[in-house]
Amino acid sequence: MAQARITTHLESCRKPGEVYVMSLRQRVERAQQGADAPNAGALVPVPPPAPPNRGRVAAREELLRDIRLRLQDEVMSAFHSLLDVSDPTELQRGIEEIVDRIIRVHGFAVTHDERSRLIEELVGEVGGLGPLDPLLLDETITEIMVNGPNHVYIERGGKIQRVESHFLNDEHVLRIIDRIITPLGRRIDKSSPRVDARLPDGSRVNAVIAPLSLVGPVITVRKFPAKPLTVDDLVRFGTATAEMFEFLRACVEARLNVFVSGGTG
Repeated sequence: MAQARITTHLESCRKPGEVYVMSLRQRVERAQQGADAPNAGALVPVPPPAPPNRGRVAAREELLRDIRLRLQDEVMSAFHSLLDVSDPTELQRGIEEIVDRIIRVHGFAVTHDERSRLIEELVGEVGGLGPLDPLLLDETITEIMVNGPNHVYIERGGKIQRVESHFLNDEHVLRIIDRIITPLGRRIDKSSPRVDARLPDGSRVNAVIAPLSLVGPVITVRKFPAKPLTVDDLVRFGTATAEMFEFLRACVEARLNVFVSGGTG
């Protein structure tokens, strides 16, 4: 009964969001006294933790964005000389020197982790496809959709979801598009604002820019699985039957002409 009275008293006095903590000494005293006194073992109200300062987080992200823009300009001015560097260790060292110089000249205060992330991003800019690289390496992702610099979506497990990856601006997206299509001898500009291409791993790429795109440069990458599907896989998925593949095998062995049509997705 005493326990019930104390609990009821505490519940009536507790403010919304408060948590009560009983010390070990209070627990011992309460056990010894049998909780006879109404205030025995009184619990100490603890205020809930303060919510994170969103304004401070936003200001920090804005600072890092400013640093990235300055680093992009610096790297682009030295882009061709960096491309000539074949040793990854030497390339890493060159990028580190650029990052440290920009931070020192402008007096930016960054943490060790932020500096490492900036260096990693720039190495990807020079030797890879920037923000697309980690998404391309993720085998669980089957499609990547870039709708302008600030909206990047992926398909994972048949579901579309937005990710935190982003580009700095439209020019940043255009540079990545050029890096994909230039080795293939293709181009994209206002007179030809749409292009199809393939990545070295066979993934299909489609890019669209203004005036066809109204949201900025758009990139779609349709990835292929690392392990190609077999006939047994297609039969198990219900895509086709064993009899269909047997008929197709007989047509090939008989050297018949085969006409294939329909969607590729």
